[in-house]
Amino acid sequence: MTANRASEIDGVVVSKFESMDDERGKFVKLSQFAHFQGSLSTAALSFNPNVGTVRGIHFQVEPFSEEKLVSCVQGSIFDAVVDLRPSSKTFGMWCSYELTADKGIQLFIPKGVAHGFQTLLPNSIIHYVLSSNHAPQHSFAIDPFGDLEIAWPTKVTSVSKRDLSGLSFSLAARQFAESLKKK
Repeated sequence: MTANRASEIDGVVVSKFESMDDERGKFVKLSQFAHFQGSLSTAALSFNPNVGTVRGIHFQVEPFSEEKLVSCVQGSIFDAVVDLRPSSKTFGMWCSYELTADKGIQLFIPKGVAHGFQTLLPNSIIHYVLSSNHAPQHSFAIDPFGDLEIAWPTKVTSVSKRDLSGLSFSLAARQFAESLKKK
């Protein structure tokens, strides 16, 4: 099955982070925690020196599936999300957002929605707040160049071997669905 592009994915919330500017500079509140259903356990940063780097598309299955709050605090990224939830009205669809430090946009990504991005500017830094710790035995990648047919906006300069050998969409969706049955 090829996932279809959507204008938005059910449960993904786009919001603007709060910024207070004065003569000294800026104070920015990155996280709005009201969307999270679980407890927040991890904050993380992803440093990406080169334009064209692709990271993802990643997800974790139950009992370690995770909600994410993602923002770009330096630079710019093309952010892609894919709905793996079998009962969602946007199951099998993907959409993208441009996140930049200047625009102050952040994404809330619910459990069962896979996530990846490509850097559009050098030295892009991504900030994550996660509801679950990394659990390698429950963590998967979807091939970012496979059956999802995501049109990455710039030439790919770097991608991990893990991501290149990631699952097809249908296998990823099955993996997530089966984890829900064990929950």
